[in-house]
Amino acid sequence: MSELVPGITEDRLDTGEVSLNYAEGPAHGAPLVLLHGLGRRWQVFLPVIPALSMRWHIFAPDLRGHGKSGRVARGYHGTEYAEDVARLIRERVPGPAVIFGHSLGGMLGMWIASHHPELVRALVLGDNMIVARRLGNPMYKALFTGLRDLARRGGSLESIAEGIGNISLPVPTTDESVEIRQLPGNDEAYLLSWARCVQQADPDAYDMTLDGSALEDWDGETVLRGISCPTLLLQGSPELGGLMSDADVSLATRLLAHHTHVRFRNLGHALFIQQPEPVLRAVTNFLESLQE
Repeated sequence: MSELVPGITEDRLDTGEVSLNYAEGPAHGAPLVLLHGLGRRWQVFLPVIPALSMRWHIFAPDLRGHGKSGRVARGYHGTEYAEDVARLIRERVPGPAVIFGHSLGGMLGMWIASHHPELVRALVLGDNMIVARRLGNPMYKALFTGLRDLARRGGSLESIAEGIGNISLPVPTTDESVEIRQLPGNDEAYLLSWARCVQQADPDAYDMTLDGSALEDWDGETVLRGISCPTLLLQGSPELGGLMSDADVSLATRLLAHHTHVRFRNLGHALFIQQPEPVLRAVTNFLESLQE
């Protein structure tokens, strides 16, 4: 039983390769699967779960190598993450589900909707890359390298939180840098919750993202062509660190038959993690349009 949200329980699914931990909410409606990003865990959706669980049956797994799920050395290719989730939907989720994925989770949702369309009723893509680009963005390279090193070093929650706050990120289009703790929203409580994610993450998951092997076979255009379900694109501001580029959105809107696009000019990549209200409004409007 999760101590954080009344009515949310945790269970496990053994895929034969890895044991997946997942949270489940009360059956208040059709299934909604929440997929977190790299280095996070299912609790990252806590800012939106109470509202969403009023009308939807929430399922939120920890991806392999994250949270309480099992680890697989160098086993963090995008297809491996995605097939774990497809297995979870087949075995534990009643009927086709809406998938709401953030960052890496959005890419996994795309893959599942394209390769297992019978499992996916609709898709919400939270500021994920669509055309995979090698991680050339200096800000994210610095971030994931710092988080990888902290995950590898281990230690107390407090020491990891302090380490996250000390990570120095280059400021786009300038020669300056800024420490994470100096950025809005990164207060002590938030850094401690982030530290819990890092403490439970396999450093290999960061490594495979940094060296490009996690998404080496990713072809976003081909994946998009396989998606037939209604899709909501949530785009953070690229100027604030958003990863869904204007080119990604242009390609998606050209290839997706049923799409809606919302751009948040004042939100970066974190979206709902630090400012849930505007994201929740967009997601709720989309979900209500699916209700029969």
